[in-house]
Amino acid sequence: MRLSVVERAALLDEMEERALAFLVDQARSREYVPVSMLRSRFGFTEKEANVVSDRLFRLRLVSKQLIMGEVSLKPTFSGLDALAIKDLIRRKVVKEVSAVIGEGKESAVYLGYSFNDDPLVIKFLRIGRSSFKNARKLRGLPEREPWIILSTESAKNEFETLDCVKRNYGNVPTPYAYSYNAVVMEFIDGQPLQRVKELQEPKKVLDAILATERVAYVECNKAHGDLSEYNVIIMAEEPYVIDWPQAKKDEWLLERDVNNILGFFSKRFGIEEDPGWALTYVKGEA
Repeated sequence: MRLSVVERAALLDEMEERALAFLVDQARSREYVPVSMLRSRFGFTEKEANVVSDRLFRLRLVSKQLIMGEVSLKPTFSGLDALAIKDLIRRKVVKEVSAVIGEGKESAVYLGYSFNDDPLVIKFLRIGRSSFKNARKLRGLPEREPWIILSTESAKNEFETLDCVKRNYGNVPTPYAYSYNAVVMEFIDGQPLQRVKELQEPKKVLDAILATERVAYVECNKAHGDLSEYNVIIMAEEPYVIDWPQAKKDEWLLERDVNNILGFFSKRFGIEEDPGWALTYVKGEA
C-alpha cells in the first residue's frame, strides 16, 4: 500500500527528520549529498548512516544516486512536504492534514485543521522543471537555482505577500504561517470565479478584485503576476484573490493581470471597463 505524505511524515523519527533537514539545507550548494556527510555531520557509524538513508529512501523522501562510487541522496518534494508538516504540527499551527482539495502543476492543496478544529488550507509549493521551465525567464527566477530552493522561497514570498495585502484590507485569505514549501491560510468555502455563471453585482466584484490588486501594487510593491478567473474564489458574492507565489513588482505583469480579469468580466458578465483607467487605478495613480 502506498503511503500518503502525511503518513510518511508521521513515520519519521527525530534523527531521520534532522538528517532530511540537513539534506535540504545543502540543496543550494549541491544537488546530491554523499552519505558520508551524514556520518560526519551527526557522528553516525557507517551502519547508522545506511539505516537512516535507507529509511528515507523507502519512504520516498529522498532519491539515491551512485556518484563517484558513493551513495548520495537528494530530497524529493515529498521529503520537503514531510518536513513542513512536522514543523507546522510542532509549532501548533496545524493539528491535522486531511484530504487533497486541489492539485496543479506547481502545488498541491490540502484541507487541514487547527488545534481549535477550524478548517485550514495547507498549500505545498512544488516548483519542478516540467512546470517552470518556461516560467523562469518570465518570473525572473535564477537560471541555476535548485528547484527545492525555488519552492521554499516561493512559499515565503506567497506568505509575505498575503500578509501584506491582508493587513492593508485586500481581499485575500488570511495567512497563518509558512514552513519550507508550505503556506497555511484561511479556508475560503467558495468556488473559483471561472465556475460562477451569475453574480448579483458583478461590477462590485470586479471593483473588489481591482482594489486588491491596487493594494498589492501600491502598499506591498507586488503585482499578482498570474491573475485570472481561476485564481479568484467567490464566497457569498465576495471575491478572494489566491495564488501569489510568483508575485513581484512588474508593471508588464500588472497590465497583463488587469487585461485578463477585465476580459473575463466582459465575456462572462458583460461588464465593460476602460483598461487604461483600470491600469492607472491599480497603479495608485487615480
